[in-house]
Formats: sequence, C-alpha cells, structure tokens
Amino acid sequence: MTQVRLRRVQRQAAELVRDFYESLLLLTLGLAMQWNQWHVLRILNANSLSEEGEAAQPEPRNWSAVFFTSGLLLTLLHYRPQWIKRHCSLMLRKFLLLPETFGLLFVVDYVLLSMWQPLFNFCHQIMHMLATSQGNWSRFVFHFCPSCSAWLINDAVYLMRFIISLVWFLLAIEASETKWRLAIDFLLLGQLPEVNRRRRRRLRMQY
Repeated sequence: MTQVRLRRVQRQAAELVRDFYESLLLLTLGLAMQWNQWHVLRILNANSLSEEGEAAQPEPRNWSAVFFTSGLLLTLLHYRPQWIKRHCSLMLRKFLLLPETFGLLFVVDYVLLSMWQPLFNFCHQIMHMLATSQGNWSRFVFHFCPSCSAWLINDAVYLMRFIISLVWFLLAIEASETKWRLAIDFLLLGQLPEVNRRRRRRLRMQY
C-alpha cells in the first residue's frame, strides 16, 4: 500500500470513528433529555406553549417516546453535513457540534410535541368513536367480545404507538449498523477498510 493510499484510508477510518463517537454522544444526550422530560422546544417557547393548553404538554415518561426519539435521532444522523466538517480543523469541528446538537434536539422535540403526540391523540379519538359506535357491525363484535370496547378506548392506541416506535427504532439501528460496525472493527482490528472490501467481494460472489 502506497503512502497516499495509506493516508486516505487512515483519514476515512478516523472520520468513521469520529462520526461513531459523535453519534453515540448525540444519542445518549437525546435519551437523557427524553428520560428526564427536558424539551428544548418548551424551554424556548414556554410562554407561547402555555397559552396553547394541554395540546403542547408532553406526556409522562414512557418507552414509546424513548424509542421514537431515539429512532428519529438515528434517522437524522444520516443527514449530518459531514462534507463540511472534513475541511475544518478539530477545534472548529468541536464548535460546530454544539449548534448541530441543539438543532437535532430542537427538531426531535418539535416532531414529538407538534406532530407525533397530536397524531396519536387523533387516533385515540377515532378508537373511542369505534368503541362507542352503535352500528350493527360494532354490536355484533362487542356482543361476542365485550372487552374489545374497553381495549379500544384504553390500550389500543398505546399498543399501536409502542409497536410503531419500536419498529422505527430497530430500523434506524439497522440502517446505522454498517457505519458503526466499520468503526468498531477498526477500533478492534485496526485494518477495517481492507478487511471489509474483501468481505464485500465475498458476499457479491456468494450472491
């Protein structure tokens, strides 16, 4: 391997490892803020949100919100402007990490409080309408399954929200797994790029 190629490989590996550490930092910070019920959007717009009433109030701590915010953070991390940071110094990269963290947390809080919770509040109203419907089909279903009405009112929306949040979180982890595995392999082996190229060639030959 020539010196130029070796430097390019080392630079790519360093970017992978740095991106891995920064992603873990942002994910941990997002989990900590969600678990402690700290919301950037409510801190910045406390007066305007208080006038809107209960629609802007965050829900009590639950695993659905934790999985949703984690999955959304992992999804947003794929769109980080890495091409800008490659040409910056280390100090400038550390400085850019602060507004980037603030922006990501703001977007997560905005989606959670302004889109995600109102959507499932609307779904809860629909489930309540179905459970209290007086149609022939609802009478037939509730006659053979009396507890279905109570389940639609109390647990259906929460179960649906939990499943959707968990699936989103698992899909986001799967999408981030490739880069993370490259970074972990490089930290453990020190020869990540070459090893993974050969591994990809073997997979192409097998399939």
